[in-house]
Amino acid sequence: MGVLGKPIGTVANAQGAVSLAPFTAAAPTDTVVVSCVGYQSRKVLAAAFSRQPVVQLQPQVYALQEVKVSAKSWKRHRIGRDGAWGITFYNFHLNADKDPAQKLGREVGTILHVAPGSYLEDAYVHFGQNDFKNLRFRLNVRALDAQDHPAASLLTQDILFTVANHATGWQHIDLKPYEVNVAQQKRVAITLEWLGGAPDVKKDWYCLTIPAALSTTHRMVFRDKSEDQWKVQLVNVSLYVTALSPKG
Repeated sequence: MGVLGKPIGTVANAQGAVSLAPFTAAAPTDTVVVSCVGYQSRKVLAAAFSRQPVVQLQPQVYALQEVKVSAKSWKRHRIGRDGAWGITFYNFHLNADKDPAQKLGREVGTILHVAPGSYLEDAYVHFGQNDFKNLRFRLNVRALDAQDHPAASLLTQDILFTVANHATGWQHIDLKPYEVNVAQQKRVAITLEWLGGAPDVKKDWYCLTIPAALSTTHRMVFRDKSEDQWKVQLVNVSLYVTALSPKG
């Protein structure tokens, strides 16, 4: 959850509880968006949000299109950047971070071309350097809005995953149990949202990096908090999916 259009926000714990401390920087007239995969988002004025002990969300009803499966009608392929190196990188720790663990709701990802009707089976992200332990992320699959920015979630379930302490290299997220279908989308955003993690050694600078390459055709998308404005760079990060797509 976060303040619409501003880098103010946080994420709930497993019990749905949140700290209100990040929202002290919000103006009374700001809009706080409370969201959860599988539920309709709710907007609340910041002035009222601090006085509400409980915010209830309504389940989201999804109308799924019929899918016909026939023998030899599907093709499995890889989409995205599978290189484990890069002349640049994205670092989850930013210059403005005073506390290296307070990145709740920070989100980064890539925009991928997909065939309509595809099922996403696996996701892979490469970490080049990792100073953190107890890392937890949410993987999001989003449609794009009129400004070509990530928007509505295409998921019906939360996809949560953990990373071993200080682990580097390719990290695998099995998507098959979630039956992720892109419906009629031809392009989607695959993003990682920070839910938790902290370094175990105090340093002047902290790293959790994803290798990347400069590109004129691929785009990295990122935002500081869960309802902040999206930023776009012509960078291709090491993040890819395997997809099962219907043939022609």
